[in-house]
Amino acid sequence: MNPANESTRAIDVGGRRLVLTTGGLGAPTVVLETGLGAEADEWAPVQRALAPHATVCRYDRAGRGASDPATKPRSAADLVSDLHALLQGAALPPPYLLVGHSFGGLLVRLFAHRHRDLVAGVVLVDAMHEDQFDLLGPTFPPPRAGEPAALVDTREFWSRGWRDPRSTKEGLDLVASCEQARKIGSLGDLPLHVLSAGTFLNQPLVPEAMRPHLQRIWDGLQRRLAGLSSRSTHGTIPGCGHFLQREAPQEVAAVIGAMARRARRRVMRAGAGGNEGVGSRI
Repeated sequence: MNPANESTRAIDVGGRRLVLTTGGLGAPTVVLETGLGAEADEWAPVQRALAPHATVCRYDRAGRGASDPATKPRSAADLVSDLHALLQGAALPPPYLLVGHSFGGLLVRLFAHRHRDLVAGVVLVDAMHEDQFDLLGPTFPPPRAGEPAALVDTREFWSRGWRDPRSTKEGLDLVASCEQARKIGSLGDLPLHVLSAGTFLNQPLVPEAMRPHLQRIWDGLQRRLAGLSSRSTHGTIPGCGHFLQREAPQEVAAVIGAMARRARRRVMRAGAGGNEGVGSRI
């Protein structure tokens, strides 16, 4: 039995295939976008919790999971173009409620900026900010003998490795991607919810004495994201680390579900008023 009515299929996006899993029924179409450190399957519990209330989809970006690879390096703009082609090729109708975790948060912001008329709202789940590497990279403690390999790798990535597309599985040009995000400026009055976590308070690789300071920087970046829209809200899930969809899927689903219900009411009100077009419905 498949209670979420899920189906997985490969969609052509111009000579390459991206693998998409959809479930549920009804508007809006909720799009779940992953970050760098997790696969799309980690959204499965959230997707299934939302399926009784809306159409929900998750997908593997190029070169991840079962999706075909693409020419590297790639910037956020390339990934946004892929997502747009995927939604069109899969005949998933707008309006879209875009949900992005970590780097996925940068992607859904760029998608919303470029395709505003297709988007009903955005939920950022402990999302990446384009200034995070510049602000947080220099704060890592200097190397010391015998430190965990995970700390060595994390310091290298945050301090300089992120500038090299070879440092990510997808061959991402994060320098160009951050510049693209900086040009957004504002999302106007697009409904936006920023959901953040104790990313550094709950990070065992960071020395305990440094955690509050790093968390304050992270919280400030999350507030800056909330400032992108005049219709934004900001919430937290206490006690969780960065991977909220993994640690607290029901709580994350509840936030997205509330946004979806508000978007559905706006669509219904606009439809009753006889307006035409997706943009007028949101």
